Amino acid sequence: MIIGLKIIDKLRGTNILEHYRAFKQLPDDSGFIEKQQKINLSTFLLTIRDRNAFYHPLLHAFKPAEISEDPVRVLSSLPVMDKAFINENFDLLFTPIKGIPYQQKKTGGSTGNPFRFYVDKAHLSGMWALNYYFWHQYSGYNPGDPFVTIAGTSLRTDNHRFAENTYHNLQNNYFVKGDIIEKNFTPDAGKLKKAVLIYGYPSSIYSILKMKPDFPRYFEQLKAIFTTSEQLQPGVRQAIEKAFNRPVFDIYGANDGGILGCECKVHQGYHFNFNHCYVETIAHTSGMNELLLTNMKSLTQPFIRYKVGDVGSIINTQCGCGSFWPRITELQGRTRDMIYLPDGSTIHGSLFNKIFYSLPEIESYRIIQQADYSIHIFIRMNEGYKLNDYSLKLKDKLAKQLNMLNFEIFPMPPFDSSNSKFKIIESHVV
Repeated sequence: MIIGLKIIDKLRGTNILEHYRAFKQLPDDSGFIEKQQKINLSTFLLTIRDRNAFYHPLLHAFKPAEISEDPVRVLSSLPVMDKAFINENFDLLFTPIKGIPYQQKKTGGSTGNPFRFYVDKAHLSGMWALNYYFWHQYSGYNPGDPFVTIAGTSLRTDNHRFAENTYHNLQNNYFVKGDIIEKNFTPDAGKLKKAVLIYGYPSSIYSILKMKPDFPRYFEQLKAIFTTSEQLQPGVRQAIEKAFNRPVFDIYGANDGGILGCECKVHQGYHFNFNHCYVETIAHTSGMNELLLTNMKSLTQPFIRYKVGDVGSIINTQCGCGSFWPRITELQGRTRDMIYLPDGSTIHGSLFNKIFYSLPEIESYRIIQQADYSIHIFIRMNEGYKLNDYSLKLKDKLAKQLNMLNFEIFPMPPFDSSNSKFKIIESHVV
């Protein structure tokens, strides 16, 4: 079925397979990685210095030799951007370059209003190629092998139904709608039988397992499950791994920022595409580190020092798996995953991971903060355990951390996926 991917490349003007082969040939060596990042970053900055209307005056403050010698120092002089900054300066930032094809994209509305932007097709090629590379590394997938996608709207194409189905068929991808799971859901057993991996929202995969516990029996060739787009809770990971008896690898990505990372077999962070994305951190008001992304693979509308809204740290030392690819660690969710206190201070939602997962009886949770600062905490227990038996212990643990807030604990209602990504932390404090 690799011929189908060649057809996709031809129709879309991409070169995914070429990028995939390039990723496989990259030396996994710390010296090479450091040198390659410097070359790529300096080349990127020199190009937009002469081609982009917004960055032209800013980068002309540096001579080309200065940029080539120390691109990180030059990069640090440029302004930090977010979505509001991009929208305010859109007409200058969006500067098409002759001979470089691009495409309009958008982020979903689960993080606010949909955000529209442009990326080069070379960037799109690299992102899909890296997905294939990670799948190959951890499941033995080869481009063209059959796989199953279980997800909502953000992993679907924007095309009409016929074009979308054609696209999935060419990928050898069986797409299962994960936004609404019907009780009479009947999968195509023949397609599931051949799939070597599952790719999708953890909430959607988990929802299908709850609705159809025998779902894993259809898979005879399955090697691994790759989750994406949502925060993967430990209890949900364990439930999926137990049901399929296969490992789960979580994928972190931001299409606008140009980053894609994946857990390795030792799960010590997310190895990311250093060859295409330069990652920094900046202190957030919460005291944590917020990621800044520079997409070195997209020139039409540069994303430079972009605050994608994620909290995490960067490690460049060798991983326990042996790889020198840099990693994002302590990826604790979005900067928006905050609980607000009346005095103006905040609590990051990752605190609840530390509290709840000291109790292995808890499978998953959800936090909703009301406009009056009070908190509703929804808990799902693992099979064989009752929330009432642990409510006093939970209240004691939570009271020590939430002494300024009123909170109540409730059983988690039956799982119901929606068109939006599943939000673990939701605050309605204005």
